[in-house]
Amino acid sequence: MNSIWPIIVGGVLPAIFWGITAIFQKQSAVAATGSAIYLIAFGTACALAGLIAALTGRPAPWTAEGLGFAATAGACFAVGTGLISFALFTYGVPVSKLAPIWSCNVLVTLAIGALFLGEAAEVDTLKLVAGTLLILSGALLVSSA
Repeated sequence: MNSIWPIIVGGVLPAIFWGITAIFQKQSAVAATGSAIYLIAFGTACALAGLIAALTGRPAPWTAEGLGFAATAGACFAVGTGLISFALFTYGVPVSKLAPIWSCNVLVTLAIGALFLGEAAEVDTLKLVAGTLLILSGALLVSSA
C-alpha cells in the first residue's frame, strides 16, 4: 500500500467522527434523552446515511449473507451504543472517563480477527503484546484521571 489515503479515509476520519459522536451522545444524555430514544434517532440517521450512500455510491450486490453480517454488526453496535447512552443518562458519568475504555474495542477486534478470521499469521506477536499493554495502560490511566 503506497498511498496514505486508505489510512486517512478508513482510520483517521472515522476516529475523528467517532470522537465527535461521543460528545453528541453525552449532550443527548444531558438533554434528558434516554437510551431508547437515542438509539432510534441514531439508527434513523444511520439509515439515512446508508440510503444516500446507496443512491450515490457505486452499486454493490445485496446478498443474504452480507445482509446477515451487516445486521449482526448493527445489533452489536446498537447494544454497545445503548449501554453507553444508558450509563451517560442514568449515572451521569463523564464521557471522558468512558471513552478510554471504549478504545479497548480494538483489542476485541484484534483477538476475533486473529482467532476466527485467520489473521494471526499477519501479526507480529511482540508488537501485538506491547501494543495491548500500552492500550490497557493508557485506558486505565486516562479513565482514572
